[in-house]
Amino acid sequence: MKLIGNKPVTRYSVTRALLTTMSHYLSLKNVSKTYDDGKQLNQVLQSVSLTMAAGEQVALLGQSGCGKSTLLNIIAGIDRLDQGEVHVADIALHNLSEKDLTLFRRQHIGFIYQSFNLIPTLTAIENVQIPLHLNGFKPADALEKARTMLERVGLSGRIEAFPDQLSGGEQQRVAIARGMIHSPALVLADEHTGNLDAATGRDMQTLFNEIARDTKQTVLMVTHSEAVAEAADRVIEMIDGRIDHHSNVVVKQADQSNANNNDRHSQ
Repeated sequence: MKLIGNKPVTRYSVTRALLTTMSHYLSLKNVSKTYDDGKQLNQVLQSVSLTMAAGEQVALLGQSGCGKSTLLNIIAGIDRLDQGEVHVADIALHNLSEKDLTLFRRQHIGFIYQSFNLIPTLTAIENVQIPLHLNGFKPADALEKARTMLERVGLSGRIEAFPDQLSGGEQQRVAIARGMIHSPALVLADEHTGNLDAATGRDMQTLFNEIARDTKQTVLMVTHSEAVAEAADRVIEMIDGRIDHHSNVVVKQADQSNANNNDRHSQ
């Protein structure tokens, strides 16, 4: 059984302090994935290597079909890699059993989908409570925590509404709240503004960034949106299953450098 220190990973003794203070919180090394469609083998990921610092927000760009969503699914443990390594903190996710991987994902990873993926028979507040119930929160604590999160995303008056009674923007607010309610150290967002109009998408991204910054979450966002990319600390592009390392642009540091240059010129 995989151990963290002297305790089994299934007991999740790994602490948030550890997960958010390592220099390379997320590390991928030579990750490859091939699918067999019955007619031919399709190599979706080709030796992908990537590192992210704790608390960093990275936007992953690329055309449809280039492997972005597959990469997120492998990081989350939803799909298995064929070759390579995936490390979150000091834990080798590629070596975990399905049970241990599920337990790790449940506690430490939040996933936000383009299509919302809300359970239609549950109200907004019931959908948001799901990660808390899975992580053993007492019902009263889960209810209060979910109510507070929905207030933060501007849905205090819609907590008892079912998904089909909510607008697209409201459903995405619920999805963001659900994906971040359990304070996961790593948040994976797959086109989380893709089904929204431009104005609503910008509002959602602002809200998303605020919550992630406040809780020091590490965020990897798949997107086609320039607004989402501009809000990231770093932008990376995928082309045909590979990371284009020439696209590794540090947005925030570049912005700060420009600001500093402007300050010097104005003095």
